[in-house]
Amino acid sequence: MNIKFFVRQLIKMTVQSVVLPVVYNVSKKKNIDEKLVIFADAHHTQVPYSMSCMRQAFEDSDYKVVDMYNNYQTESYVSVVKSFMRFMKLYANAKYVFICDNFLPVSSCNKRKETTVVQLWHAGGLLKKYAYDTLDDIPKYYKGNVYKNYTLTVCSAPICIPVYERAMKQERGTVKATGLSRSDLYFDENYIESCKEEFYKEYPEAKGKKVLLWAPTFRGKALEPYVLGIEDVDKMKEQLGEEWYVISKMHPHVEDKQKKSSCVIPTERLLPVVDMLMADYSSVIFDYVLLHKPMVLFVPDYDEYIQTRGLYIDLKDIPATLVTEGHKLQEAVLEECNNFDIDKVREFSNVYMGACDGNATRRILDEIGAEI
Repeated sequence: MNIKFFVRQLIKMTVQSVVLPVVYNVSKKKNIDEKLVIFADAHHTQVPYSMSCMRQAFEDSDYKVVDMYNNYQTESYVSVVKSFMRFMKLYANAKYVFICDNFLPVSSCNKRKETTVVQLWHAGGLLKKYAYDTLDDIPKYYKGNVYKNYTLTVCSAPICIPVYERAMKQERGTVKATGLSRSDLYFDENYIESCKEEFYKEYPEAKGKKVLLWAPTFRGKALEPYVLGIEDVDKMKEQLGEEWYVISKMHPHVEDKQKKSSCVIPTERLLPVVDMLMADYSSVIFDYVLLHKPMVLFVPDYDEYIQTRGLYIDLKDIPATLVTEGHKLQEAVLEECNNFDIDKVREFSNVYMGACDGNATRRILDEIGAEI
């Protein structure tokens, strides 16, 4: 660790463990504001997809909603600290706080028991290890629980509960299989039709072709991400010919730095449109299986990945054609297309996404007692 990085992290830890708790305690009023709701995220500049359905539910309510979305990786440290402090002042008196990823200010203090913190989480199912189940996510120098103060952490199926409890160090009963709020979109026919209209308006040349989406996750660290297999996918695209329309959508960490996506439409709006998904270790596969369509998993670093990062389930148990060698991609795509087994996809979806049925947002609101 170089000196500059160490100093920066030391300042960051001091702000989180000393400054923010002081701001929180000084800002507390006698009574909680029963109508104050905060939506906060540290990775986006507008409402994240994982919050969209829940945020919409509050749109016409009598709650006072404060939106706090910032991509802290692109902002100065001074700007980030100011944003954190503004959040803490509101957090000290809020009735509800919604987040969908790590958001350290929430966990930086001992919160009031009257405040309900809901972790909507951005990933369904179980695939790559995360949080305290892997060495890659939480730096050793970070003291305290990154996931402290959660009142409710939602997940997509009962099978996920024990893993979430361990990985996030949650008390038993905090994690519940309400379904993911965002998954409600994939049961909305109007949403699905709007996705198709948007796609073919933007890419009319795709009409009449089979559309394949390559959506890999990133490798390495968030600040230095990279993606594998670009040359292999390009070659596969040529081999498939004019019958197929291949688009690529990179993980935001990769796209922010390298601009390698070939499509401007968000991934969540592409899934209802495409005929096939090609992914790897990305949790996007769990959203996708709700749509009951064919899938290929391209994992050229399979052996290395399972030994370093680690997985919760065997990729071979996923109803998809597994490919580890780039020159076999075309063959795999055609094989999956011709031998797709929808029953296996439905069975897999029931196990890992079974609580996602189009009513997750309503269940979450009922669980926390929000009067909407």
